This record gives sequence, structure tokens and C-alpha cells, in this order.
Amino acid sequence: MSSSPQPSRRLTELRAGMSVLTSAAADLQVGAQPEVRVLSDGRLWLAELGVAVTAADVYQAARGLVAAQLHAIAQVSGQPVEDHALAWLVTLQTNEVMVGLEDAPVLEDDAA
Repeated sequence: MSSSPQPSRRLTELRAGMSVLTSAAADLQVGAQPEVRVLSDGRLWLAELGVAVTAADVYQAARGLVAAQLHAIAQVSGQPVEDHALAWLVTLQTNEVMVGLEDAPVLEDDAA
């Protein structure tokens, strides 16, 4: 990032990141699923942290978590971040194609 966000904004993003991580861990049976509600103004209420966040806060938090993970993987493997980022991207694109194929209408055999 070229400029760092204001401290209060950064704190909100960190809290959103903690909620994303806690939720992901709970999805993998580590800990309890935290309560998240959508407020009438579109923000998310993170009950565990007692804070409301915007979609932008959640996006930036998730982005920071992925960046930290890519950096850690690159450090451990000795390979550049680019190698891992491109591998993840190819995997996601492949998954996107597979989901698209699963959702595509079944073509009937015209030979009948």
C-alpha cells in the first residue's frame, strides 16, 4: 500500500480481519462461529468484537490476511511471492471453470 490508513480505520480493518480469521477457523472446526449480522445501513455487526464494519473494511482485512499468508509461504519456501500468487490464481480460475461447468445446463444429445 502506498499510504497507510488512519489509525482508527486501521484498527477497524484489523478487527474485521480477526473476525474473518475466526470465522474461517470455525468453518474448520476450530473455535465457535462468531455472530455477524447485517445492519439496516448495510454494515456488518461483529458481535464478538462489538463493532460495526463496512464491506470495504472486510475486503481490506481479507486482503491483508491473504497478503500476510502469501508473504509467509514465500519466506518458508524460499520462492518469490509471485510464484505462489500465480499458483493460487490458477487454482481459483480452475475452480471457477469447474463451478461454471457444474452450473451449466445439460446439453441434450442431438443424435436422437
